[in-house]
Amino acid sequence: MKFELKLFRKRGLTIGLFATALVSGCFAPLSHSQQVTTAADELSARSRQQDNILKADIPYANDGWRAENLAQSPRRHEMVKLESRQAFVVYPTTTDKVPVVVMMPEDQGLNNWSKEMADAIAAMGAIAIVPDWLSGRGPNGGGRESFPDVKSALMANYAITQEMSTADQNAWADWGLKLPQSNGKLASLGFGWGAGRAFWFATQRKDLSAAFIFYDWAPPESALAGLTAPVYGFYAAKDTRVEKTIENTKAIMARLGKKYEAVDYPGSEHMFVRLGEMAADNNPANLYARKDSLARLQKLLDGLK
Repeated sequence: MKFELKLFRKRGLTIGLFATALVSGCFAPLSHSQQVTTAADELSARSRQQDNILKADIPYANDGWRAENLAQSPRRHEMVKLESRQAFVVYPTTTDKVPVVVMMPEDQGLNNWSKEMADAIAAMGAIAIVPDWLSGRGPNGGGRESFPDVKSALMANYAITQEMSTADQNAWADWGLKLPQSNGKLASLGFGWGAGRAFWFATQRKDLSAAFIFYDWAPPESALAGLTAPVYGFYAAKDTRVEKTIENTKAIMARLGKKYEAVDYPGSEHMFVRLGEMAADNNPANLYARKDSLARLQKLLDGLK
């Protein structure tokens, strides 16, 4: 496993290191080619993988500036509880009825980045709901905030099955559609690991209006057959783990008669929406991909209003 470590600076201060060569595998499912024979083997393999990643992932924990951005937002934020579940919800400033977006974040979970991203989606004119999939599964029955470190939260994710994740998304989708400001249109959206979960959800939810997938691979053909909503993909050309699957996904979706529009951003890296926001990121392709993909998302959401 090769690392290319670079100094990472934010606002002129060196705050850590990140692995540019490994970013395409950060907090992502293990490759299908990796052979794991038991649940214990898988957990052990993932634990070693996370140890290697986290050694180089210091900057992702230094995001207090995102909390400052959130505090200055004009939009209403709230933590909502639904039985044992909780979610972060952001409402747009408009009084118009708007679509509901259930957003699955990267597998770091409900952190400052995912909350800031939800705020950005609400700024596009949608109700953004980010489930905390670790609700009730943390220490003392807590959620994402109750874990002592990032790795503990990541490892806890591995016990969450597709069925559990889909059940959570269904619960929040049902709740969101009943909000007075909802226009009855529902969209699924995900980033990284969360994009895979959002894609699976789209294969199960029949009243979905659209699915937005930021850089993760598709479910198998047997699941894709259940899609009723169009799928819009946003991909990083340097993310080889996902890139090698896209042409096959296109072929399957065409064969099944499903709408699938995938955009590839040349030179960009996995997690370009996050990387493109960071002032010290030295890859201009990430900044372009972030700006263009979010502009595309805005237009697609406008079509649901």
